[in-house]
This record gives sequence, structure tokens and C-alpha cells, in this order.
Amino acid sequence: MRPGARWRCRHKGTKNDFRKRFFLLRLSPMGQGPQPSNKHAGEPPMTTSQPAPGKISAARAVVQCLKLEGVEFIFGVPGGQTLSIMDALFDEPGIRFITTRDERAAAHMADAYGRLTGKPGVCLATTGPGATNLLTAVGGAHRDSSPVVVITCNNRRRHIGQDDNQDADHVTLFRQFTKLSRFVPDSEGIPQAVRESFRVATTGNPGPVLLDFARDAVEGGEIAFEPIKPEKYRFNDRPVAPEASIAAAARALANAKKPVLWLGRGAIIAKASEAAIAFAEALGIPIVTTFNGISAVPGDHDLCFGPRSRFGTKVSKHLLQEADCILAVGNSMNAASTSRWTLPITRNIVQVDLDPAIIGRNYPVEVGVIGDAADALSRILDPVRGRATATAGARADWLATAKRMREDWRKDVFQPSYATSMPIKPQWVMKVLGDAVDANTVVVADAGNPGVWTHMLPIKTPGAYMKPVGFGNMAFGLPAAIAAKLAQPGKDVIAIVGDGSLGMSMGDMETAVREKAPFTLVVMNDMAYGNIKQEELHFHGQRYIGVDFGDVDYTGIAKCMGGNGEKVTNPGELADAVARGKASGQFYLIDVRIDGSENVWKDPM
Repeated sequence: MRPGARWRCRHKGTKNDFRKRFFLLRLSPMGQGPQPSNKHAGEPPMTTSQPAPGKISAARAVVQCLKLEGVEFIFGVPGGQTLSIMDALFDEPGIRFITTRDERAAAHMADAYGRLTGKPGVCLATTGPGATNLLTAVGGAHRDSSPVVVITCNNRRRHIGQDDNQDADHVTLFRQFTKLSRFVPDSEGIPQAVRESFRVATTGNPGPVLLDFARDAVEGGEIAFEPIKPEKYRFNDRPVAPEASIAAAARALANAKKPVLWLGRGAIIAKASEAAIAFAEALGIPIVTTFNGISAVPGDHDLCFGPRSRFGTKVSKHLLQEADCILAVGNSMNAASTSRWTLPITRNIVQVDLDPAIIGRNYPVEVGVIGDAADALSRILDPVRGRATATAGARADWLATAKRMREDWRKDVFQPSYATSMPIKPQWVMKVLGDAVDANTVVVADAGNPGVWTHMLPIKTPGAYMKPVGFGNMAFGLPAAIAAKLAQPGKDVIAIVGDGSLGMSMGDMETAVREKAPFTLVVMNDMAYGNIKQEELHFHGQRYIGVDFGDVDYTGIAKCMGGNGEKVTNPGELADAVARGKASGQFYLIDVRIDGSENVWKDPM
């Protein structure tokens, strides 16, 4: 039986319930029935009657707006201020509330849902510490352009700023990390506010929005409510680039002998994979991605040469440095992609982006193209192909050189000795996981070294990879994998985390089990905050402090929480362990003891 079902039945009216109501009616003055108690002196009682035609309770209005938006899940931790919304959710079976063990996990789940589906993930928390626990993960969604609607419930209007319990100015706190941060003080403003939040989160460059409801707004009485379909108040048509900029881009690319197509997350958002591949194949040019652009095109495509970030393949770094023209698509060329703008690249840049503010922001460009990535690539192709016949031979030589470099790189990083090396080499972990990742697999990577090493994985399906890049927020992997599995239950999900990040999110192993979200969690365990330890060793004279952990039985913890798993110390056993995890139908943790001496700061890529 669903929790609360008995209460719901009584609420609708059992025989004993009607007897009780009749008895109380006889005792009440003037036949008015029982008077609800009011623990908040001087406040009108909350409305409990059935709504009049065209009117519903304020909390119900929130839930109905979410339902009309197609919301499937709300991730969160309830609190006193949110209970009216929670009660309204009780009567809405189409929306599933996923209770997390920490609000940060809830926002990470909403972020992951947004990245994977393109629809806003929704998270909910109470005032004060509930809201502030969301902040780190909301910052990650903001920096990586993920659509999220954050719902918080504050104290009552007259108590805000008067030293009430858990008092906090949520709007100010969230402003830096959201596209819109809005306080909703009254019940009548709820429908417009919720609709606006989804419009802002999804249009243009997607990102998170905060809706902070006053408690008395969502606990208010009935309000007029008209169920309006989302297509009536928001339009997601993407801008089309002017013909003049398309022609200018073609001219800039026409004479290039060493061009590179450099894709960022914007190419994923625009679903530009097919257009990008068609462009690269027609001209015979290499594709490089940012870390946020991993899976913009299938990683096993012959023209894909991996990501460039602070860490990435030597091949991608070489291609960008030697290119005489870079076509940057959905790519802001920010600090993470360019080693904090120290990467020497050509000034002959054609930058395509939906947001005019991004074009030329970090590097001067030859041509800026404001418009949808897929549309722009398709329209640039024909004129540049007609103009670039004289450079076809040079481009073919350029591509052949790139392929030879890639083959040499693969031999270098996947050495045969790694198959027997103990502790297990991180490169071997990627080799085994790369063999396990197929077109039906979603890969979730956490911040830190595990995320760094995942650039070696050939993600085969566009959009099937996620990692916290711009904000570097740890503890992302475990909750994000739960959301990925809930959003796409027919997919295999593999999450790759470090023991540092796992320690910050371990409680939500129980959430994975409780919510029946089976996936494989690979823990790259070096018993330390490995990335920081390696940075200390590399830059501070082989000394380190404050980064080591004790020996933790993570597999035992997973089993105690209702999952399963195993510990792997022999590289020859890893592939079978991953296969068992994928076939288990459970939350399955694989604790892999890795060689922490493989220092990413020494650029072994």
C-alpha cells in the first residue's frame, strides 16, 4: 500500500469519519461544525473545503502548473514550509517525489535530468539551510547550461527579516547562480511565476531559475486558475543566423588548409550531431570537443579526436594549436577549454552561438554567427564546399597526420603492461569501461581525477555523457546517475566517481536502492582527494597535507544499504566485475583500487 493511502481513504470519508463529523457538528455552536484550530494567532484558518469552479488552492496551483509542464519528478527534502505543496503532490500521481538524503543531491539530480532530457529538472527545499544546501549544485547547473527549476519555500512574509527560524534571503543568495531569482509573495502570482520560471529556464541559453515562495503564499486560500498549455506562453524556436554571417563564415573557412571543428555543450543542446558529422565528412576535417562537449558527436567516429580542456588528449591540443581556422560551435572558449586562455590558437576563428554575448567574449573572432548550431552548420557547408576545392589536398594531408597522431596516442596511453599492473592503472579502468560502453549507455562522471580520465571513453550516443565542468562541483556522480536512470530506465547507466566525491554523497546509495534505480557505480579509489594530492606533489616540492583518507569498505556500505558490489584489486578481474554490475539489475558498487601515482598534472594524456 502506498504510504498514506489509509489516511487518504479516511480523508475522503469512511463510515467512522462521517460519524465523527456528525458528532462534532451537533456539539458546535450555531450548527457551524467544528472550528479548525489556529496555532498562528491572528491568522485566518487554512482553507480545507473543496475548491469552487475555476478556483483551486494555492499549493494545488503550483502542482498543476508543474503537471502541465510535463514534470515527472521532483527531487528534494521536505520541510515545514513546503508541506502544503507536498500535500498537494499527494493527490497528483503523475509526479513522483524523490526524497534525497541531502538537498545538494536533489539539485544534482535536477541538473542531471535537465542535461539528459533537455527538460527542466525540478528540485525542492525548505527555507534557510535547506535552500543553502542546494547552492553548490545549482551553481554547477548554471555554469554548464542545464535547465533547472529550483523551488524553495520561505517563512511568512511578515516574519522574513525578523529573526524567524531558518531566516534567509534566498533571492540574493541564488542570484549569482541563476538566470532568474524571484520571490513570490502572494498566492495570486503563483501561476504566472511558475510559468515564467520554465520559460526562462528553457529559452535561449538554458539554466537554473529560483522560485522562492512565501509560506503564506502557498498556504493561501483558493485562487483563480486557468490551465494553460506551455506552448501558449513560451516558444522555443531557435534564432536563425542572418545570411550575411553565413556567407562571411564560408569565406573565412574557404582557404583554410588546417581547419578544426571545435564543438561545445551548445552543440549538444542544439542536437547538432548529425549536422556536425555531415560538415566534417564533407570537408574532411577533424572534430575536437570541449569536456562539456563530449558526446556532441559519437566518440568512436573516425573524425572525432577527443576533448580539449585543461586535461585532454595531446592530439586535440596539437590540432587546436596548429589549426589555421577554428570553427567553434556552441563553445564559449572559456578557461576550462583553453588552460585559462594560455592555449595559443589562430585569430581566424568563426564562432557560432545562440547567445550574442558569448561571441568574441574570450577570443577575438573573424566572424560571429548568431543562431542555432545545427542550422548554421548545415547552411555554411554548401558555400564553403564550393569555395574550398583548392585546399582539399592540404586538408586531406592534415587529417591523415591527425589520424597517425591519434593512433600513436592510443598506443602510448593504453600500454599492454597495464593489463597486469597493480595497483590498477586509471588508464586500464578507462580501457575496460570503454569496451563496456555501448550505444545504450549513459556515462556520468564526477569532478576530480575520475572525470579527467573519462576523456578517454568513446561515448557512442550523442548527449549520453555528463560531468560537472564549469563549477567543478564534487558529489555529482552518484545522485546524477540516479536521476539518469529514473529519466531513462531503458538505458544502462555507469557512474565513475572518486572516493572523495563518494564520501560527500554516500547517503544517497540508499536513495538508489529505495527508488529502484539500478546502475553501476565505479569508484576509482586512491584513498585520497587524489587530484589535489597530485597537484601538491607536482607544484609544491613533493610534499602534501590534508588529503589522505582511511581504508573504507565502500562495498560493505553499499550492501548494508540494500545494494550489491565487489572490490577489485586485480586488473584482470575488472571487466567481469563491470559485466556483473550491468547484469545485476541492482545498484552495484565496484571499488577499484587505482594507482594514485599516475599524476594528471604531469599531462600523461
